[in-house]
Amino acid sequence: MKYFKTCITIIVFLIFLIPTAWSSPYLTPEPPLASQMNWDLSPSGMLRISYDLDFNGKADFHTLRVVVTSFYSDQTVMEIGANFPNLPVFYTPYESQSFYYVATAQPLFYSFDVDEDGTWDIMYKDISKDSVNGNEFFYESPSGMFTNDFNNF
Repeated sequence: MKYFKTCITIIVFLIFLIPTAWSSPYLTPEPPLASQMNWDLSPSGMLRISYDLDFNGKADFHTLRVVVTSFYSDQTVMEIGANFPNLPVFYTPYESQSFYYVATAQPLFYSFDVDEDGTWDIMYKDISKDSVNGNEFFYESPSGMFTNDFNNF
């Protein structure tokens, strides 16, 4: 029995040593799309959606999604959405038509602007695009606030 307790204690200790995205600062699941502040296309062609998590009027959380398709159409957003179930549809209205962007269901990148100065401070990448569940990893720190030795933060 003593050997069993010792083994369990060692296993639990080792599990807590494994760094995961859940233990990383600032990583949070994406809020509902309805709560977005704005959206735009990034220079890479990905769809950037901005959120204000602390409700002070400044964007501090961003997600980046891959654009599956984009096109002009005179259909309504509801009609377009019916053609792409479970995928978010964004659009820009023009005089007689709208330009639609259909994106992946889950983000590829999660970014945080910790000091809300407009420059992203930390980015996580979710290769599986399966929402925040612990398999995300530190991607980069565009502002330089965080080093590559992220575990020492």
